[in-house]
Amino acid sequence: MKITYASLFLAAALPAFAQKAGDTMPPDALGKLEWVQGTAPTAWEPGKVYVLECWATWCGPCIAAIPHVDELYDKYQEKGLRVIGVNVWEDGKDKVEAFVKNKGEGMSYPVAYTGKGGVFETEWLKPADVRGIPHAFIVKDGKVLLTTHPMQLTEPVIEGLLAGGDAEAKVLEEIKEAQRKREEVGKANQAFRQASMKKDTAAMDAAFSDLKKLDPANTMLPALEIDLLVAKADWAGAEAALAKLDGNPMAAMTVTSVAQAISKTPDVPESFKKSVISSFATLVEKTGHAMQYQMLAKLQWSLGEKDAAKTSAAKAVEWTKSEKGVKAGIPSAPFEKFAEALDKDELPSDEQMTTWLRESLPKQAKPAAKITPKEG
Repeated sequence: MKITYASLFLAAALPAFAQKAGDTMPPDALGKLEWVQGTAPTAWEPGKVYVLECWATWCGPCIAAIPHVDELYDKYQEKGLRVIGVNVWEDGKDKVEAFVKNKGEGMSYPVAYTGKGGVFETEWLKPADVRGIPHAFIVKDGKVLLTTHPMQLTEPVIEGLLAGGDAEAKVLEEIKEAQRKREEVGKANQAFRQASMKKDTAAMDAAFSDLKKLDPANTMLPALEIDLLVAKADWAGAEAALAKLDGNPMAAMTVTSVAQAISKTPDVPESFKKSVISSFATLVEKTGHAMQYQMLAKLQWSLGEKDAAKTSAAKAVEWTKSEKGVKAGIPSAPFEKFAEALDKDELPSDEQMTTWLRESLPKQAKPAAKITPKEG
């Protein structure tokens, strides 16, 4: 979706309101919702494919998926696609109405508001064990065909579902297999992370091998490989893997992660540190952020490159005073103190920097005393 880029959940059967594929679900709950635009279906139209797309205004991935869902609706509504946006886990119909109005033709399908703890949550979300959004229920002829992330609903998928028969069966099987694979990838990734926390390189190696077999095109593999090589203290291998990152969409995150790791790892060879710092410096010059400049300064200082560190610290201060920094609300004071310490030939600890950052935050007003009304 905790908001994360959209977790995928398979439906689970429960008494009264089962949601697994093949279970029959009446549209009754939809008639009990408040409709922001459009109206509730009184019955499922035979042969039509219904996408009940669960979302909220606070959910970034939900908002990112809306244009895709709307494009599908515009293209296939005359061929039998029905889309209903169901606002869930949110209180405040006014802000939902304002959001939908602002989207205009970019959210042209019917939209319903349910509120926290509403009937849709009781009869659909909880029985299906939905724990993250965006999340789409796909219904046809009164039966739940599947549940999935709305971005998985590609044009070929919609066309297969609308066609029915063998085409529908093929699409459902492909989605089921994709979901199974994602679950296996998720388990392998979790196994790698747990092994990494325990510094169990053998378990990390096994989990990494599983991930490569399951999803050889996974963009996270280069980052995990470097984590593994660093854990093994295979510095030559890690340096070679780092050099191959150019053009990888996860390069920025990987380099940042490695830079953070070596800043806390003793006995890192100077040659590897230099490679990481060089890559990180190139990244920081492109992306530029006070925290990145400050981290770069620490790494440069650890190599004895004190003049370069002082320059990076000064750039951190400059960034906080730039338009971007002011807009982001990043305070200058902590970074000014950091730069001043370097000028005195002192490197502040992470704890000191954290204290300065905390002290620079605006003081929150104490909440008013709660008054409990008396009975009678």
